[in-house]
Amino acid sequence: MTQAELLQRRIDAYLAELRRCLGELPPEEVHDILQEIRGHILERTEASGELTEERLVSILKALGRPEEIAPLYQVDSVVAKARTSLSPRIVMRGIQRWSVVSGWGLVLFVLGIVGYSAGFSLMLSALLKFIWPDKVGAWSGGGAHFVIGTTSIPGARDVLGWWLVPIGLVVGALIVLGTTRLLRWTLRFAHIQRPTKRAVAA
Repeated sequence: MTQAELLQRRIDAYLAELRRCLGELPPEEVHDILQEIRGHILERTEASGELTEERLVSILKALGRPEEIAPLYQVDSVVAKARTSLSPRIVMRGIQRWSVVSGWGLVLFVLGIVGYSAGFSLMLSALLKFIWPDKVGAWSGGGAHFVIGTTSIPGARDVLGWWLVPIGLVVGALIVLGTTRLLRWTLRFAHIQRPTKRAVAA
């Protein structure tokens, strides 16, 4: 086997391992990523004039190991979908993936949990009011105690009554929508540097 064939086998093995690590992505995205990596290797090879084992090792080292760079492509893909989605689940998935590679993403993930928890809790309380009208409400007790839902505060009184239903549904929906829009807006600034760009800059 010639030196060129051995080097080609090494490139193919690298791409095969990367394909395995990218498993959860759609096949068309995986194909595009592999083509991008292969094109980068060929481009760097042409720039050096000849592909040697030492040069190939240097190119692959600059790219990074497949298990290291695959998560970057996965984050990039999920974030791109979240930027255009109105689904809280998809948006939070994008934020969660971003939080793996960014401290700012982690802050937004916590913010998303708080926002969605508050919004959905309000809407759930409004719906449960129909099932347990005497147990679910906006309860005010002694001092500064105020609870929406059920409570064990002695002597607490329901300050909203049936108004909890429209207020909970409307305010809860607005909080969920506002949280989604805020998180989508922040995802515009989630720039994941692709390994090929990083390797060129190195």
